[in-house]
Amino acid sequence: MLSPFEYDYMLKAILVSGLIGAVCAFLSCFITLKGWSLMGDALSHAVVPGVSLAWLAGLPFSAGAFIAGVIAALTMGWLKRKSGLREDAVIGVVFTSWFALGLLLLSLYPSNLNLRTIIFGNILAISDPDILQVLVIAGLSILVLAVKWRDLLLYCFDEAHARTLGLNTGLLHFLLLSLLAATAVAALQTVGACLVVAMLVTPGATAYLLTDRFGRMLGIATVTGAACGAVGAYLSYFINGSTGGCIVVLQTLVFLAALVLAPKHGLLAARRLRRKEGGATS
Repeated sequence: MLSPFEYDYMLKAILVSGLIGAVCAFLSCFITLKGWSLMGDALSHAVVPGVSLAWLAGLPFSAGAFIAGVIAALTMGWLKRKSGLREDAVIGVVFTSWFALGLLLLSLYPSNLNLRTIIFGNILAISDPDILQVLVIAGLSILVLAVKWRDLLLYCFDEAHARTLGLNTGLLHFLLLSLLAATAVAALQTVGACLVVAMLVTPGATAYLLTDRFGRMLGIATVTGAACGAVGAYLSYFINGSTGGCIVVLQTLVFLAALVLAPKHGLLAARRLRRKEGGATS
């Protein structure tokens, strides 16, 4: 059972997966409260052209991906204001067009970039410089969230009320988008563009079912994300399967368990409540 810890690449994969899982889970609470699940999916795909352009310019992949994610998010906001389209339509147009642009650039300028790695991730082959980038992104994201979590909570819960209290909602909007883009870039190394949205939504949704207090929700989601990330990477060694796939499937199983067994919002609790109400009326 301890054999994965005998290999450096597995130790790196387990530790980095746990760290990224924790950061994504912490942020997922705000995304769940704000209703930005589709935004996370969009940004995870919109960073692909940034990766390609960063390689062409000789820049770190994370820098190009982050810039592309922020520009894509600002483009979504601009289109929504100017076009009058629903947010889901704007997100669909932007993320598919940016993802297609990334695929086009990779086909026009062949490189040592592996499209499969970008889409599905490859945490087992992560290099020391990439680990350093992930650590910096994760550290900065956690620091910002720890300092501004109360303001972000109010903004996500009721933007109009936050504005009346004097909070700069425009700045908070951009801050949350920037954190979302940065975290999506970090998670690309682990699960790839296709599965980032799961790490950015599922832990928060799981914690939402288990508690009505946001502070406790942050703790539950963070622990769940970190544990699923580390355990998923560990289990992938034994089944010789995709590390990202193992992590996300494990998160989904935990979510399903919470959906059924949550003491207040679970399916069994709702069933017991209906029986009690039915007995009272009879």
